[in-house]
Amino acid sequence: MMEPDLEPTPPATIVGVATGRPDGGVAIVRLSGPAARTIAAAMLTGELPEPRVAALRRLVLGERALVLDMPGPRSFTGEDVVELHVHGGERNVGQVVEAALAAGASPAGPGDFTRRAFEHGRLSLDQAEGIAAIIGAQTQGALDQARRLVAGELGRAVEAVHGRLRLLRVEVEANLDFPEDVSAADEARFAETAASLRVELEGWLARFEGGRRARERARVVLAGPPNAGKSSLFNALLGRSRALVSPTAGTTRDFVEAELELERSVALVDTAGLREASEDAIELAGVALGQDQLAGADVVIWLEGADQPALAESERQRWLEGADTATVIPALAKADLDSPRVVAGWLSLSAHTGAGLDDLRRALADAVRPGEQWIGLARHRQCAAEAVEALGEVEAQLREGLGLELVAFSLAVAQTRLGAITGHTGLGPVGEEVLHAIFSSFCIGK
Repeated sequence: MMEPDLEPTPPATIVGVATGRPDGGVAIVRLSGPAARTIAAAMLTGELPEPRVAALRRLVLGERALVLDMPGPRSFTGEDVVELHVHGGERNVGQVVEAALAAGASPAGPGDFTRRAFEHGRLSLDQAEGIAAIIGAQTQGALDQARRLVAGELGRAVEAVHGRLRLLRVEVEANLDFPEDVSAADEARFAETAASLRVELEGWLARFEGGRRARERARVVLAGPPNAGKSSLFNALLGRSRALVSPTAGTTRDFVEAELELERSVALVDTAGLREASEDAIELAGVALGQDQLAGADVVIWLEGADQPALAESERQRWLEGADTATVIPALAKADLDSPRVVAGWLSLSAHTGAGLDDLRRALADAVRPGEQWIGLARHRQCAAEAVEALGEVEAQLREGLGLELVAFSLAVAQTRLGAITGHTGLGPVGEEVLHAIFSSFCIGK
């Protein structure tokens, strides 16, 4: 009877374009895996250059390339890596990739290179997510935070807390067989340490929203009844005519969005006037779109006309129900009119004269200022929140005298949840489902 082959299958050697658009001046075709050097050698008319020394070589297909050979484990992926720096152009780059595939390489999928770097210990999972965040950054704040992730700032903070948590768990587990030797003072000390760790993690969570605001472009939505002057104010804030202005109610049928520079860039959104007493189906659709914008707003400028009857507070609050997490700045437009309505605590504005616009800009800048920031992303927040919950259970179990076995179990849960931020829990690497969700969002070649 033939014995089964128990030798592990070596990983495939992958190839992908590591640069952006293939029609740029130069493109980098990257190989990574156990056969990277063999495949690259088969593509050249001469020998590979010395390791880590870039040298000009001619490819079999006639293209000239600057070749860089980086044997593992001292490479980005931790495997043998060869890079071919070739002329740009979609057809040219495509033929180089096809030559690598014909020589035995497999096409790289999204994030495959970075995933191999994680699996070989060259990057922690939070650093890998930082690379994806750099690529996807749309604001300077997002880019700054992503660079800090790649530099390992979050990972170092996690490892510091994780180390203290591990020591507490070791001490508790060491006493499982001798619970009679554990005094009330020992249990109080365990609880105090768990509480200290919980408070530190809660500090991270408290700063998450500030970090999110710094990463994302805040959405400032102009909302209010028809003919309040929203479109005129929209144009005045931008300093140009961007939205159609008319004295006819219901002119704005869709939302209009533009970039507004304050202390940092925000998205300013003009919406249709909010009212229900309309038989115009298109206007009602515009009202619905405006409500959708309110639901996604960070700041709402609630605008009413100083020449209009006061809207009932109950009706105003009903329109603002969907913007329950937004900062609301109430304002009255058309302050340049004779005998305008004035409301205490509301800004008085005139798009025509510019009165009050500087006050509004200052209020907006204050409202979108991020405050204290934590660079953790949404997945990191979820992991930290689960660790906080487990540490809270530790405190309750010690307080109620439920036994060290339960305490040790809850500490293990907290350690596992916290370790998932960097990709290595107390039980080993995070699961395939988590890794797939993260790396599938990368572009091919990264």
